[in-house]
Amino acid sequence: MVLRLYNTRTRKKEPLEPPPDGRIRMYVCGPTTYDHSHLGHARSYVAFDTIRRYLEASGLRVTFVQNFTDIEEVIIRRAAAAGKPPLEYAQYFIDAFLEDMRALNVRVPDHMPKVTEHIPDILSLVERLIDRGYAYSVGGDVYFRTRKAEHAFGILSHQRVDEIVVEPLPPGSPKEHPLDFALWKRSKASEPSWPSPWGEGRPGWHVECNAMAHKYLGAPLDIHGGGVDLKFPHHESEAMIAEGAWGVEWSRRWMHNGFITLEREKMSKSLGNFVTIREVLKEYPGEVIRMCLLKSHYREDVEYDRECFRRTQAEYDAVLAQIGRAESASGRGTGGKVDALLARTRQVFRKAMDDDVRTDEAVYALQQMTEGLAEVEEMSAAEGGAVVAAVKEIGATLGLFESVP
Repeated sequence: MVLRLYNTRTRKKEPLEPPPDGRIRMYVCGPTTYDHSHLGHARSYVAFDTIRRYLEASGLRVTFVQNFTDIEEVIIRRAAAAGKPPLEYAQYFIDAFLEDMRALNVRVPDHMPKVTEHIPDILSLVERLIDRGYAYSVGGDVYFRTRKAEHAFGILSHQRVDEIVVEPLPPGSPKEHPLDFALWKRSKASEPSWPSPWGEGRPGWHVECNAMAHKYLGAPLDIHGGGVDLKFPHHESEAMIAEGAWGVEWSRRWMHNGFITLEREKMSKSLGNFVTIREVLKEYPGEVIRMCLLKSHYREDVEYDRECFRRTQAEYDAVLAQIGRAESASGRGTGGKVDALLARTRQVFRKAMDDDVRTDEAVYALQQMTEGLAEVEEMSAAEGGAVVAAVKEIGATLGLFESVP
């Protein structure tokens, strides 16, 4: 079966066709670091880590980049309230994020660029957009000229531009059009700022990802990922910037994970209704949390269910019990029953993962294998070794059972 991945742009599952060099260039939008990460973040980064793992398990080489937005208005505001320098404040939550990801067995990306360490790249990109007529400067601010872009708002959110509700420009506004967005913002008093051809300032959010991703991956990307809330306006703005700067479609494939909702409302730091990763880690191991998250397909919206962790702990322990039993097996064997069970499990697992990385079905295949092994009375040492190898193989793709020797 051919690996097929859903493309938000086309709203279809499409075969993954690697570039001629066989390397997949994958970029996932990272966190804005002003608070501890919540389960919505966990879901996104576990999902894309698993996608990366499966691509590599399928024989592909992947260069994976995920950024940190370490300067933004909310960071500046929170840092001021805490009486700390903004960059020091952001770094604290970067360190906390990395600690959470290690606990969830999320592999470290190949590159993790910070916005504040890529200001020259951002400035160069903004200048290029101005030179090509896609941006304009007014009084120290620089705006993207959205009306010039062919890949306008709506290509991912599938809404018509004229349906986007915006307030008319107030008298004296520096913008040419209500939908134009900032690429560079002139600095305010007491804010971190950097020198630019337009005066002291800092970058706008949308242009940052283009500059950092292009530096490490070039253009176009093969996969661009993030939460479904990033489709509009962030990712659509990125698409317009790429068109203006390099004349290319920014990504061959766009992938977005669904929300975790809390009482039917999106879990969000900005809404203040979130459950942090470290809260749940106090009660359950990281791999159990990861397994629980993988029991839902990455594109689905799911309701926060604390019982999922309890149930998953029991299922996780059942797999470990069968691994322990397999490691000590020395019986007469089952006459091929275990081998048939393992072959069927691998087949179902591969079919599920080839179908847009259906981790829900993949985890279920692992559970079915565990139940089948529980019915086996006596395994041989060779069968026991095959069981351990199969669990390690599947687990390596799902990011589970990596403590198994």
